[in-house]
Amino acid sequence: MVNAHQRQSLKLELRKRYNLCSYCISRHLTVGRGRLSDDDFDRCFICCGLMNRLDFIIGRIEETVKEVYEFDTFLIGTILPPDIYEREDQIRARLKIRGKESIKNQLLNELRRKFEIITKKKVDYLLPDVSISVAVGNGLEVNVAAKARTLTLAGHYIKKQRGLPQKQTKCTQCEGRGCGFCNNSGLSGYRSVEGIIAHQLMCLTKSNAPRFSWVGSEDQNSLVSGEGRPFFVRLSDPKVRFLRNNLNIDTPEIYAVIEARPKCVPQSPIRFLTKTKILVESANTITENNLEDLNLLNNATVQFQNKDKIITKKIYSVEVRKIKDNRFELTLLADGGFAIKKFVSGLQNTSPNVSKIVGNKCESILFDISDVNMQ
Repeated sequence: MVNAHQRQSLKLELRKRYNLCSYCISRHLTVGRGRLSDDDFDRCFICCGLMNRLDFIIGRIEETVKEVYEFDTFLIGTILPPDIYEREDQIRARLKIRGKESIKNQLLNELRRKFEIITKKKVDYLLPDVSISVAVGNGLEVNVAAKARTLTLAGHYIKKQRGLPQKQTKCTQCEGRGCGFCNNSGLSGYRSVEGIIAHQLMCLTKSNAPRFSWVGSEDQNSLVSGEGRPFFVRLSDPKVRFLRNNLNIDTPEIYAVIEARPKCVPQSPIRFLTKTKILVESANTITENNLEDLNLLNNATVQFQNKDKIITKKIYSVEVRKIKDNRFELTLLADGGFAIKKFVSGLQNTSPNVSKIVGNKCESILFDISDVNMQ
C-alpha cells in the first residue's frame, strides 16, 4: 500500500518529468476519482487539456439528449485518440505505476457523475434507456451521438376491410433497415396492416424501422374480428419512451390497440389457437349427410406435409352450416398455423381433409379469423 511519503515522492517525480493537469496527477496517486488542489496546467502531457473540457462535453451531451429523448436511465461511453493511451502508458512504464485508474475510466466517471447531477437520472450499465457515445478526435474535437434502447410494445388488431395485406414489402433502397428514401420506416409504403400501425407508432414515439412479430397471419382477403390478432412491435431509437395511455388506431381498414406498457417478445414459439370461419365450395351438390361426417373432425389431429417435414395440428371443435347446394360454412377452433386451404382441398397429402371426408372436391373460397387466443 502506498503511504503518504511515497505518494508525495511520486507526485514530485511526475511534476518534475511531465507537465500534467491535476486530474492526470491524481489518477496516478490514488485509485478512483478526485482532483488535487494544484492549478491545472494549460497543456497536459497526457490529456492535452481534455480533462479541463468536462463542462463543454457535458454541454454537448445535453444538447444531444436532454430535450430530445425521454429517459430515466443512461450510459455514457467514449472513444479517445490512441495517442492519449500511449502517453499514459509511457509514464506508467517509466515510473512503474500499476493498478491505477485509466484516463478513459476517469473521464467516464466524471461525465456520468456530472450528468446524473444535472438530469437527476441514473446510470444503468445493463439496460440503459439511452446510450450516449462521446468520440474525441486527435484535435480534441468532440462528437456526441445518442441512441435509445429498443422499445417493445404489444397490441392486437381487427381487420375491417378485405384486400389489405398484413405485411408491407420492404423498402428497396435499404432492405428494411430504414433510410431517407422511406422516412426511416424500412417499408415500401403504408398500405397494409403493418404499414398503418407502423406509421402511427413512428409518429407517436419518434422512432425508426419498426419490426413486427405477428401471432399468426391471414390472407389478404380475410377479415379479422373478435378480440383481434395479437402482435409485438420493436421500435428502434424511440425519442418518446413513456406512453401515458394505450394507443387506439381506428381507420376504415383496421382497428388496433397498442398497450402503453412495454412488453417483451416471447423467446420461444408462441402457442395460440385460432377460430376460423371458412366458406367452402364443392364441385358437386353436397348433402346434409355428407356435412354430418365433418363432425368426425372434432378433436382430430391433422397432418400437413411441408417439404420434407410432417407438421401436426389439432382441431378442437367443428361447426358446419349449409348455405346452398354446393356451398357450406365450416367453423374451426384449431392450433395456430393451421393450413386452411390445404386442409379443405387435401393438397400435398393433407390427412384428414374436407374433400375426402365429404367425397367431393372442395375448395376454400374465403376464410375469416373470428378470434386468436395466445396460450
